[in-house]
Amino acid sequence: MLRNVLYLFSGNLLSALLNLLMGYLILRYLSAEEYGRYGVVVDLLNMLALVFGSLFVNALQRYVAMYRAAKDYGKASGILTVALTYAVVVSTMVFLPAFLFPETVARYLLRDPGYAPFVRLYSLAVPFIILSAYLSSFMKGMGMFARVGVFDLTLPTVVRAAVLVVGLPAFPGYGPQVTTLSSVSKFLSNFLLNSFASFKATFGLLRHPEKEYELKEWLRYSVFVWGRYALSILSSNVKSVLVGSIKGAAQGGVFKVAFLVLSPVYMLETSLVNVLFTRLSKAMGKGEDVGGDVRRYSFYIVGAEILFGVLLIAIGPYVLRFFGKGYDAASPLLVLVLLAYVINSSSSVHKVFLLSIGRSDLILLIHGINAAVSLFGGLLLIRWFGTVGGVYAFVLEGTAGTLVAFLFYRLQTGRPPIDKKTAATLVLSVAAAVVYYTLTAG
Repeated sequence: MLRNVLYLFSGNLLSALLNLLMGYLILRYLSAEEYGRYGVVVDLLNMLALVFGSLFVNALQRYVAMYRAAKDYGKASGILTVALTYAVVVSTMVFLPAFLFPETVARYLLRDPGYAPFVRLYSLAVPFIILSAYLSSFMKGMGMFARVGVFDLTLPTVVRAAVLVVGLPAFPGYGPQVTTLSSVSKFLSNFLLNSFASFKATFGLLRHPEKEYELKEWLRYSVFVWGRYALSILSSNVKSVLVGSIKGAAQGGVFKVAFLVLSPVYMLETSLVNVLFTRLSKAMGKGEDVGGDVRRYSFYIVGAEILFGVLLIAIGPYVLRFFGKGYDAASPLLVLVLLAYVINSSSSVHKVFLLSIGRSDLILLIHGINAAVSLFGGLLLIRWFGTVGGVYAFVLEGTAGTLVAFLFYRLQTGRPPIDKKTAATLVLSVAAAVVYYTLTAG
């Protein structure tokens, strides 16, 4: 088991680091407006592809693993057939309108026909995004974690990096197009590599002569898990799409680069939560009281993010000024993005706790609140305050989700969700962020 975890963790870590380095390479060649045209379209089509296309992704991994263990290959063949058929149908439904009518999509969804060329170009990636996700899930269900780490996570990112490193200097007048094609090449290679890695197992199961279908059970499981994932994708992507559609591509680029600079903070939180989840699960499995651990870990995560984030904020303006091209407008936003990350992360362990006791319904409700605040709060705040309104919406989303998570934890345990140290740290963080933003934004 540890070996499988290491395969996935190392693949994820290497991919995340390469993506961060590629982000800075892109900034070197693209202006804020060009980065916005590329990035907003990518967020929109990724959101549509993953929200509508991922219904059976989690179920495929779960049921293939179960049926494989029980040697029930007829049902394993059935769930694989249903999942891949669904993937092909939905990917076609998302791809065709974007490819055939990019001006309509750009005009009605992004309010700017200037996005149209990138809508058509990036639409080529949509089928491969969805199909790659299902093939990856299938490989996990088959226990092929080493192949997932190499073929699904690492090599496609290397392919994209190679396209950027070669293409951006070679075609200086076509930076946005090269960047978009690099993403298309990533998902195309992702699909081809996953197909190669899983071909024997996939083809063998699909040819099984006696397929069995348990559609009701698969749908009953899938809808709940998919809902949580879809809401998470919506809340993550919708703000940049709103900024790009309401305030224009240049502001969309400024908004996205603020999150790029602070993306290592999110990577840190994810790594810490994964480690702490294992510790909490072991403790709960032994019947230990983890109430004190939840509050202590919450303080550790908040403190680590503040220290790391302050370092990034200190060097961030110099990095943005180095790239120029309008990116320095993102400097005042950095402290608010960090504040949102800190507020949201203060309840990360509480959400892990709720999952550990089987209350995934409460996690779904938290994601629903986050998505609603992100969408409707973003619409209002971006119209009122401009690009910074999108960051306000992120802060509001994190605050709402955290308060609800604290409430659910209190109702489940009868204990205070955080200690005085964490509460004081959060209050001081809010005050410091407000003062810093007021001084730098002027």
